[in-house]
Order: sequence, then structure tokens, then C-alpha cells
Amino acid sequence: MRITSKTLALALALAAATAGTVLATVPAHAAQATTPSTTASLQKAMDALVDTGNVAGVQARLTEAGNQRVLRAGAARIGGSRPVPADGLFRMGSATKVFTAATVLHLAGEGRIKLDEPIATYLPGLLPRENDITVRMILQHTAGIPSYTDMPEFPTVGEPYLKLRFTRFTDEQLVAAALAKPLNFEPGTRFSYSNTGYLVAGMLIKAVTGNSWQSEVTKRIIKPLGLRDTSAPTYSTSIPGPHAHGYIKKSTGQYVDISRLNPSIASAGGAMITTTKDLTTFLHSLATGKVLKPAQLTEMKKGLFVNSQIGAYGLGLRVQSTSCGKQIIGHTGGIPGYLTAAYTTPDGRTTLALSVNEKQPQTDQAPFEKAIDAAFCA
Repeated sequence: MRITSKTLALALALAAATAGTVLATVPAHAAQATTPSTTASLQKAMDALVDTGNVAGVQARLTEAGNQRVLRAGAARIGGSRPVPADGLFRMGSATKVFTAATVLHLAGEGRIKLDEPIATYLPGLLPRENDITVRMILQHTAGIPSYTDMPEFPTVGEPYLKLRFTRFTDEQLVAAALAKPLNFEPGTRFSYSNTGYLVAGMLIKAVTGNSWQSEVTKRIIKPLGLRDTSAPTYSTSIPGPHAHGYIKKSTGQYVDISRLNPSIASAGGAMITTTKDLTTFLHSLATGKVLKPAQLTEMKKGLFVNSQIGAYGLGLRVQSTSCGKQIIGHTGGIPGYLTAAYTTPDGRTTLALSVNEKQPQTDQAPFEKAIDAAFCA
């Protein structure tokens, strides 16, 4: 959620419809070493992240042409000496949006959702301008829906969040709070990142299938791909397995372990838990057509340019260029205590899943972005 929850505005042009979809299981990647120069560059960037003083530990899994390497830096806890678990679980934040969008596209492939259909067709009475806002606009952040995470009532960063960490929210409650404000702009004319929009996407999945977005993501993506350590919790506050610990720093200087929290404040926009192994498997599967057929994947990757930092935004996917000119697709994510980077080259040849367990929120994103860049530009 946090790392990309910025309101941005630029002109756009939207594209057309979609076709059928298929899910399939992918084999586990071979556990071999990646290119030495690449791993050395990534390790150096991860060490630099820890050296900022804001990060307790970092874990990453980098795959190149099926070969992979697990890298770690720092520690699993503040003041501890044990490293981050080699395949520890973590909260992925807004990387969840890739799973949510892929599930909507899977339903589109079945003919149950049309990307350019008004949201009123599926969720009548929920949104203002419901006949002008399409499913595509929801997934691409061009509907103009205010983000509840920009509201002071729902802080998702720093000490103010501690008052909410165990609060049980419903999607309806959060969406209603956001819609107490007017739309940010005329639907389909600009871009503004909206976590509220992805709660609406989760509600859309339920309206069409009769099942929660968590159930559908599990049925359509997690189980078919064999992502054994990936889950989409509703209200469970724990991370169900070995994990590094994230923190919030109070004004007194005290660090509060924030690893346990109620994920309902993030829902379909950021609640999921995974491992670097599962996340790289998912990214590789998505890029190589094992999650969506080419028509759906093409729609997902059709990017609206936002700015030079974010790049373009497709349907739940960031499409951006690295410093060496390589294109990568994926998403970043932030939720209290954790930062995530989940990226792959469009051909699936190189994938990166990186998780940071924070001591406090990053005010300077440059070291984090450098770590992403290092994985693809040795």
C-alpha cells in the first residue's frame, strides 16, 4: 500500500477488450547460482539498505534463466544476530494488487466480467458516476476514486497507525468513508493511485462469483501454482510461519514490533502474505503465460505513463525501465513494517522478489530503488 500511495495526475488513452484465460502449475526453479556480477551488485545494494539505519533486514530471491540465488542482509529482529529466514514469510503490501487484478482478468477470460463495462453492471449503487466508471479504470487507477489511505482517519504509516493495528475493518466501511469525498476528477481523464479502487475490485470479484476475493485468489492462482506459503488473510493478525520482524518507531524512540496486525485495512489492495520463492514463481508464471492467456496478459501490461519514477501503470502492474534500459513489470508494496519489490522481465527470464523488514518508514526511497535496479542491471 504505502510505497505507491501517491496521488498523481496525467493524461491518458485507454485500450480495448479481452479474451479467454487459463491457469497452470509451473515447476519449481532450479536452485543454482545466478550471474556472479548480478548477485554481487544486488548484495551490495541490500547491505546499503541496512546501512541506512532504517532497516533491520532484507531478503531477496533472484532468478535468471531458471537459476536462482537467495540473498540476505541484516537481521530478523532489531538487536538480534540471527539473519532473516532464508525463505521467511512477509507481508507483500501492494504487490497484492497484481494477484487481485489477475483474478479479475481471469474472470474476464471466462466472460463474466468485461473490462470496459460500467461498474454499475456488477456493483449497482456503490459508486458515484457508476455508469461512467469502468472495470478497467478501477484496475488502472483512472476512475478518480479517492484513496482512503490519504485520509487522516486511516493512517497506514508511522506511530499513528498503532491505534488501528488490530482494528477490524470491512471493505464497505472503508469504501464508504472514501466516497464521502467527491471524485478526484472526471472518470477516465487522469491517474491517481487509489487503494479504495482495489477494495472495489475485491468487492467486484465477490459480486460476480459469490465468493470473497481471498477465496477466488486462492482457487485461481495460489493453489494451481502450488504457492504453499502464500495466503490472503481476512482478519488473522499473525504471519503463519518463520518471518523477519517489522517495526514502527515511536516519538519516544521506542521500537514497536508491528509484525502482528489486522490486514483488513489493506484487503484486496495489500493484505497478502508470501515468500520470495512463491513470489518469484508467481511472477515467472504470469510473464510466461501460465496465469493468463496472451490476450489478458497484453491488457494487463498496457501501461498508462505516469512519470519517470513510477513509469507506466497497466492493470495492477507497473511497467517501467531500469537504468540500463531493460523493461520490467511488477509492483512495489508497503504495509507497516515491510517493503516489497516484485518484478520480472516481460519474458520471465529474470525475476526479483525482495522484502525489507523496516525499523521505521523509508523517507528516502533511493536505496530501495537501487536494490531493484541492481537485480536487472549488473
